[in-house]
Amino acid sequence: MKLLYPEFLWLLVPLSLLTWLRYRTVHKQRVPIHPKVMIGHQNSPFVRLAPFMALVWMLVALCRPVLLDKSVEKSPSFQTLYLAIDLSRSMQGTDRTPNRLTFAKEAIQQLVQKDQGHSFALLAFTTNTLILSPPTEDSALIVSALEALNPDFILTHGTSLMSLLEMVAKMAGDKKDLIIFSDGGDGEDLGALVQMAKTNHIRIYGVACATQKGSKIPTDEGWLRDPSGRLVVSVLNPQLEALSLETGGVFIDADRPEEVADAIMRHVEMIREKTKHAEIRYKELFWFPLLLGILFFLAGTLSMGMMKKRLWLWLLALIGLNAEAGILDFYKLHKGYTAYQNKQFEEAKAIFASIDPPLLESTYALANSYYHLGAYKLAGRLYLKCQSSNPLIKQRIWYNLGNCAMKLGHYKSAKAYYIKALQIGYDEDAMKNLEMVLFLEEQKQKRVEAKANRSVKAESQSGSADQTDERKDETTSKSHGKMGEGSGHSQTSQSTRIHPQHLPTEGVKRHPLGSKVYEMINKGYVHEEKPW
Repeated sequence: MKLLYPEFLWLLVPLSLLTWLRYRTVHKQRVPIHPKVMIGHQNSPFVRLAPFMALVWMLVALCRPVLLDKSVEKSPSFQTLYLAIDLSRSMQGTDRTPNRLTFAKEAIQQLVQKDQGHSFALLAFTTNTLILSPPTEDSALIVSALEALNPDFILTHGTSLMSLLEMVAKMAGDKKDLIIFSDGGDGEDLGALVQMAKTNHIRIYGVACATQKGSKIPTDEGWLRDPSGRLVVSVLNPQLEALSLETGGVFIDADRPEEVADAIMRHVEMIREKTKHAEIRYKELFWFPLLLGILFFLAGTLSMGMMKKRLWLWLLALIGLNAEAGILDFYKLHKGYTAYQNKQFEEAKAIFASIDPPLLESTYALANSYYHLGAYKLAGRLYLKCQSSNPLIKQRIWYNLGNCAMKLGHYKSAKAYYIKALQIGYDEDAMKNLEMVLFLEEQKQKRVEAKANRSVKAESQSGSADQTDERKDETTSKSHGKMGEGSGHSQTSQSTRIHPQHLPTEGVKRHPLGSKVYEMINKGYVHEEKPW
């Protein structure tokens, strides 16, 4: 046996002194003034010492006595990996296939798809830093953010690792792993960068997106040149490797994105394995001395008859109120179910709503009552509040949510709910309702298209009539001959028939990043000394 907190035993010193003083005071009062007092002082020494013994055992319980159960090695939990991609102009270099930026994007995509343990955050940086995606375990969000990024809208073309480190330092977490996909950037103060990283507990993994051979930087006019007209050749800056090693990370220089992703996963796991620690598991014994302390306390404060009487009262106080509440809720549920089965939904609604705090059964039954009363929105909100780990209950909740959405005419939502119900398990009613929703959604789409076609046809006919009237007026004016003389030739407006066009939604390249996002990363672009 072992005491995890033996320092509490020091409290036995003042407790022993208090016990001695108490015994000495009682010893002095042995000669009573009145015979009744003698009866009051005929308690045994055990009864007099019981409260102090209770305190002693409670102190032992505070020391937390344990038995060693087993020792296991525990790995630290998976942390967030912060992925930073360099968007400077030099990332257009072609010493990586097809270019440095595409190489970095493909490496990030490979990493987030292969690594299922970590969560990821995505940042883009030039002279400024921008958060493209906060920490998430959904790799599809990271890939989507990469695809949405358009470097043509970025006006800042330099590289500032200090700006990146300052942004990562502000993000949540005590220790952070930062993976930088870059060609090394501009020459910055390495000491200041290392100090910033170590102060904020940032471990850096550098990924070489350039080579020592280097590359010219393509532009719309040919190749990038400096102010004196010489060609700019961008090579890998060794500063990124030094920064990675100084902060406890690694530097990765591989030729293919797959190799980069594998190397990152391998090194991150190696560092994680090094931080394993032994976790000792104990079997707790504190409740033994605690129970003894309670028994000594009761023995010292109550007589045997009084103890029995009050113990029953305490047990009723602890158990009876909860039992009474549980019985009352059960009674209300039974009464509500009876009203519900008798189709008295208003009464059932009032009974289920009166159960406070609400139970899963009462919330679900209340939602059913609202559904039968036609309050489908309220019913849907209550179904969403029903939380259960039982797959059958989950399936019924999704099914009922689909019914509410279908009643409200929200066929797309109803379809999603029925699919979720069927993913848990096959249900004949859910399958039939899903087929009905698909049919209703198709009919609704046809009505919308028919209405649009009628509207376009009416506009087209109206335009044709206006054009005919205009031509008649023009012919009349020409026949009379004098109204248009001296004003040049007249222009005849032509009517164009508008046909409804159904643009395909898939394959259309969307750009979810707004102008405000690019404004943040483009701040201060006019002051860049080396815009590459």
